[in-house]
Amino acid sequence: MISVDQALAIVLSPIVPLGAETVAIESALGRVLAEDVLADIDLPPFDRARMDGYGVRASDVIKAPVRLRVIGEVAAGATFDGEVRAGCAVKIFTGAPVPHGADSVQKVEVTETDGENVIIKEPVKPGQFITPRASETAAGERIAERGQKIGPAEMSVLASFGYAQVETGKRPRVAVLSTGSELVEVSALPVGAQIRNSNSYTIASYAEQAGAVVDLLGTIEDTIQSTCRALLEASEDRDLVITSGGVSMGDYDLVKAALEEIGAEVYFDKVSIRPGKPTVFGRRGGTFFFGLPGNPVSTSVTFNVFARPAIRKMQGERSPLLPMVRAALARAIKDASNRRSYLPARLYVEDGRALAAPLKWGGSSDLVAFVRANSLIVVPEDVHEIPEGDLVEVMALNDL
Repeated sequence: MISVDQALAIVLSPIVPLGAETVAIESALGRVLAEDVLADIDLPPFDRARMDGYGVRASDVIKAPVRLRVIGEVAAGATFDGEVRAGCAVKIFTGAPVPHGADSVQKVEVTETDGENVIIKEPVKPGQFITPRASETAAGERIAERGQKIGPAEMSVLASFGYAQVETGKRPRVAVLSTGSELVEVSALPVGAQIRNSNSYTIASYAEQAGAVVDLLGTIEDTIQSTCRALLEASEDRDLVITSGGVSMGDYDLVKAALEEIGAEVYFDKVSIRPGKPTVFGRRGGTFFFGLPGNPVSTSVTFNVFARPAIRKMQGERSPLLPMVRAALARAIKDASNRRSYLPARLYVEDGRALAAPLKWGGSSDLVAFVRANSLIVVPEDVHEIPEGDLVEVMALNDL
């Protein structure tokens, strides 16, 4: 049995980005940049007014009040072709280019107009209420980097600098299966010892959230022949195959044996993690395989600790691991395990402080309790009790 850190290193070491593809900006949200984004223009591209008011020469308004002649106006998107000379002003609106000759703007709230003239009631300083050209970004400057995930802010940057198309990392093709003759489809009513196949939808949702293109391939019967055939078919033209169940030590736990039967190299089959010890990782040709435990909480934990970083790295993401934060423990924890534990929790902020509240859950099959979790409290292998208020490491299940 290997440690979590060893297992994660083994997972990420052979995985390389799948390459790049060009997508339209409309399809870029959530993708990973495969190129640096450079500014193609200065921003702002001109000296820009920050207020509605009047463009003036500061030297004309050293003392106030003062009366100036209004020689025109300029709105956002328009220009003023003349020049603001001594004793003159131009009416200006927020976002408009400051006219030639003006070096300041006075806001409209401290002005009064009598038709052709304006009275400036308060003094003006040079540069007042003006955002200078290129003060936000200069042409050629790198704004976003390769390996950065494209969120709403990055979409704004792409649009601002003319990226109608952008190079992004290819999305991995992922097949999801569940093992177990006891499984029935979601639409069926379980009878006897049957249960609905929920794990496939959990894994598929997490994988899509991580950026993968997912195919749900149903369930596998508990025979070595069916398992081998399903794994081979799932691996065709796919980068990753993820199964749940069939990885423990029982007679019907056949995933590891089936992987070896089809010629895959199994890198590990046990990890010192709670929940989720019987986790399998292997490779056959260009396809990687994760055999995750069948209990729902174990499935979710091991996916987020191991499979999710793999999917993110395949897309070239610079930081493929899920974000970790330090938070104060809202309630004390006792943990008798000698494995590294990932305990379902609610991460929240109260009075400006990050807090993590461990959730009551009935073990690795308690999917109803896990639905309230937005994070996992990480308890090191040699720690068995943490008092309330102590700082703990918390893995956020959603990007921060």
